[in-house]
Amino acid sequence: MSDKPPILFLHGAFGGPEVWTRFVAPWFAARGHQVAAPRLSTPLSARPARLRDYVARAVAAADALDAPPVVVGHSLGGLIAQHLAARRRLAGLVLVGSPGPVGLGPALWQLSSQAPDILASFLATQAGGGATIGLEAIRRALFTRETPIEWVADVAFQPGPESPLALLDALTWDLPAWFLVRRARVLAIQGDSDALVPITDLWANALAYGAETELMRGCGHGLPLDPHWRSLAWRINAWLDERRIGADRAGRIGAIG
Repeated sequence: MSDKPPILFLHGAFGGPEVWTRFVAPWFAARGHQVAAPRLSTPLSARPARLRDYVARAVAAADALDAPPVVVGHSLGGLIAQHLAARRRLAGLVLVGSPGPVGLGPALWQLSSQAPDILASFLATQAGGGATIGLEAIRRALFTRETPIEWVADVAFQPGPESPLALLDALTWDLPAWFLVRRARVLAIQGDSDALVPITDLWANALAYGAETELMRGCGHGLPLDPHWRSLAWRINAWLDERRIGADRAGRIGAIG
């Protein structure tokens, strides 16, 4: 059994676990962490999923690990991670390009006022037109203008529609109990060129949760798939070491041995 804490990676909307399993999750697995990256969303059916269904899948994945995990959530996965932290004892919580405790409202406002073309791409995806979204639109949404289009072509995934009820829940109705999330140590990381999540959400996470914050220069919303993804991984790893996340687990293992 590893003396390092398990890590649970949660993906955001319109995508899946590949946002983490392409680079970051294997990087931590190679360093001795037990890792998991469940699929939270499911294909649309007669009963569209609610946000609580996504949270239930995250809770089940956390409970299946060997010990309370560090939960790393990207985008909507960060909001789900906040819900999880209010329900379970965690070793730590890392929010990457994540909405704050008030949900998706600030992100929707930023998209509608500053990036209506990206919002239009999301609406087209929601209508089933994800296959028509070009690489330039993906670069605009997730990366920066400096990101080589060849990189975008290599790492991009075809976006798919999301449960409209889950998005509505995350916008207004089903928000995390922020005062319970404060039980966990929190690190919040965001790209300084994030076109989706406003910088005010980074500040909100600091204010609500006492989160340590990191603004990564030259990065957009898609940090786990960015050409600088190693900087994200090293920053999370350094935080785990600096804050001795999982140190209690190591002590228990040593005492048992």
